[in-house]
Amino acid sequence: MLDKCQFLCYLVSKSVFPLDPQTMLSASADEWNAIYHEMRNHAIAALPYATLTSSPIPDAELRKKWLRACVIQQGRWVQVMHAQRLLIKLLEKNAIPCAIIKGSAAAMAYPHPALRAVGDVDFLVKRRDFDKAAAILEANGYRLTHDKDATRCHYAFEKDGVDFELHRRLPIVREDDETLLALFENGIDIRVWHDIDGFSFPALPTDLNGLVLLFHINQHLRDGLGLRQIIDWTVYLHQNGNWEELLPMIRKTGQEKFARTVTAMCQRYLGLEEIVEESDDLPCDELMAYIMEKGNFGRKSGQVGKIESVFLDMANPVRIFKRLQRGGVRRWKAAKKHRLLRPFAWLYQIGSISCELLRDKMTPGKMLRMRQVGLEQRELIRRLGLDVDYSIKR
Repeated sequence: MLDKCQFLCYLVSKSVFPLDPQTMLSASADEWNAIYHEMRNHAIAALPYATLTSSPIPDAELRKKWLRACVIQQGRWVQVMHAQRLLIKLLEKNAIPCAIIKGSAAAMAYPHPALRAVGDVDFLVKRRDFDKAAAILEANGYRLTHDKDATRCHYAFEKDGVDFELHRRLPIVREDDETLLALFENGIDIRVWHDIDGFSFPALPTDLNGLVLLFHINQHLRDGLGLRQIIDWTVYLHQNGNWEELLPMIRKTGQEKFARTVTAMCQRYLGLEEIVEESDDLPCDELMAYIMEKGNFGRKSGQVGKIESVFLDMANPVRIFKRLQRGGVRRWKAAKKHRLLRPFAWLYQIGSISCELLRDKMTPGKMLRMRQVGLEQRELIRRLGLDVDYSIKR
């Protein structure tokens, strides 16, 4: 049997570096099935589309299902890009400059952008334009999916089956970090327009766009990191070759060891050309093991993973309370309908989690194991040179 991680990484490498002359590995039907489900867990199942059309997969039904998923992904890409185009047009009409972050701003580095999974449309505006932009969206049929809160870094909207996130700052940037906030706002002033298959969009300048991708990886280290975010970084570095130009900016954010580790891991596992020197103090293998365990946004670890991540916040009861409150508001339908119930959403979330634990026959031994996993995750974050907090500390 082939090692699943090795096979997965080989397929990814062959998909994002299509000029790689290596031939396809021979694998059994069971191995192909396992890889298909693994790639779905990491939201990257469409990436090997070109390989699938030419490779003999023993399971004909799996091949058919996989190719169909790839076609559906490409259809979703067109839907989201069309919705993004309408959004940009609306903002430009109202003199609100924006920059697309993640999404198509990451996909443009892929050899086939439409094969990169897209979820919502994330876009950044200047702080002074944030409330105006939110009002314009609501006036034009974009439905706000949560309460407005002046402390939030973004507002989430939905329209015609597509989700949108209006950002006034990146989630991992502190509200009082005027230097970083100004850096990204200045980036909006010098935004660059790109075109993918006839869809034009503005993005931040190249170096700032890369910093956003690194921030995105950092952000999801706490609640479940998948290969999709790692591949974004891989293809970005491969296409732009701007590591030395980016490094001073990374150092200013206190993420140099983290960035070196992620980059070295991409070299070791995903076929990225050598950019940084590997060393024993970079926990590449541990980080890859964590990624393989979690999947995209922690999909593989489910509710257990969410509980494990709570142990990251053990020293900060305020943060634990906020997590419970946010989760309760998101899951409690009555609280969404009746504002008077919302202050008690944290109690609902505790009750909901308790019921799930009872249903899963959670024992004290399992709880202790989850605590241990959470502490190991905490130690990995420390070894990456980062703080357990979700924000950048410089």
